[in-house]
Amino acid sequence: MNELLVISGKGGTGKTSLVASFAALTDDKVLCDADVDAADLHLIMAPTIREEHPFQSGHTAIIDAKKCNGCGICRDFCQF
Repeated sequence: MNELLVISGKGGTGKTSLVASFAALTDDKVLCDADVDAADLHLIMAPTIREEHPFQSGHTAIIDAKKCNGCGICRDFCQF
C-alpha cells in the first residue's frame, strides 16, 4: 500500500483538490481529512461512511476574573 500525506500549507491553495485527484486514481483507498477548520474532502469524494463517532473537545478557555487585570496579553498566547 502506498501512502500520501499532506500535512500543511496555506489555506485555499488546493490541498483538498490535489488529494482528491490522487485518490480518484485508485479504487483501493482509505481517506482521512483531519482539517481543523474545514474538513471538506467528503464534498468532493462522496464517501461511504462506515462508522461515525461524536467528538467533544476537552479544553475550554476560562478567564479567572480575580486574576485578570484586562491587559489582553493572554490573547497573544491563546490559540482560541
